[in-house]
Amino acid sequence: MSVRLTAKRGSDGVAGQGAAESDIHQGNWYVLVMGLPRPKQPLTLAPGLALVPLDSPLSVFDLAAAGAVAFREWAMLEPVSRLCTCEIGTAKDSDVVPGYDTLNRAWLASALLVLRGFSRHLGIACNSYSWSLIAGHQKRGAQAFQEQVADEGVDAAIYRPKHDLSPFKGNILDFHARFLVDRDARTDPVWSGDAAWIATHFKTFNRLASKSEPFRLALEAAIDWRYAKEPRLAVGRIWSGIEAVFGVTSELVYRISILCASLLEERGEPRKARFQAVKRLYGLRSKAVHGEPLPQEQLVSAMNDSHRLLRELLLLTIERGHVLGADDFDEALFG
Repeated sequence: MSVRLTAKRGSDGVAGQGAAESDIHQGNWYVLVMGLPRPKQPLTLAPGLALVPLDSPLSVFDLAAAGAVAFREWAMLEPVSRLCTCEIGTAKDSDVVPGYDTLNRAWLASALLVLRGFSRHLGIACNSYSWSLIAGHQKRGAQAFQEQVADEGVDAAIYRPKHDLSPFKGNILDFHARFLVDRDARTDPVWSGDAAWIATHFKTFNRLASKSEPFRLALEAAIDWRYAKEPRLAVGRIWSGIEAVFGVTSELVYRISILCASLLEERGEPRKARFQAVKRLYGLRSKAVHGEPLPQEQLVSAMNDSHRLLRELLLLTIERGHVLGADDFDEALFG
């Protein structure tokens, strides 16, 4: 089961299977994150959004305890539980118009982390209360059980336990057993500089993603190319995002190459070199999506370089605060 957090306010809610379970809770959400090194301390990503380290490691026994209170898919997380060291908390009172709803704001925060280079992580499950209450629950429960035995007797501790978790209200989200990773992927912990950058740009990012269909399509391509079965398919998905940035449908090779070079490089040799590099990348893209034979190493390099280009374009868009348009292109070419 996979739930994509891309639905904006006014749509039918969280897209994909599992929306019914998520819809029953209208308060704060806590998204379990897999694949990020444990941050040393809580980091504020935006008003009402924080990346928070779990208090304890998450064990299979903790997950089973959540299963006992209605988390039906708990066993899916068991193989990756050791990779889950933090969560994104998203507060209901920061869910404002225009923009995304409470749960989908966590997806936006995750997307910004990918654009910052943390492409090894996934937000894999959500819950209505902190995952730190689940992580370490087995050890805490054992102590509470012994205390209840001493105070009330064995029967009370077994049949009327005081240490059970609260009912689980949540679901599996973007769960993938395997996914592609770019060579630029960061393996260091998220630090305060990353959090400050996200906090500075989150409002703009939220507005762009909720208002602009081309930007949202490009953003989704920058995130979900990782779920492609192999690099050839990933290259095609990434380039669909690059094309969405520019909205061009004709003379693609020349126009995209010259616009990328003009937007991202200074005049002179750097711009010319970038123009040639993007042209080569587009040529590899065409071969990849049309099934022409390519060495695996060349396909992987094309995937990495294409993803880097899309990230640069999206970051430039966020920094400028608006969808790139004719004025940006003219200024880059002739200014």
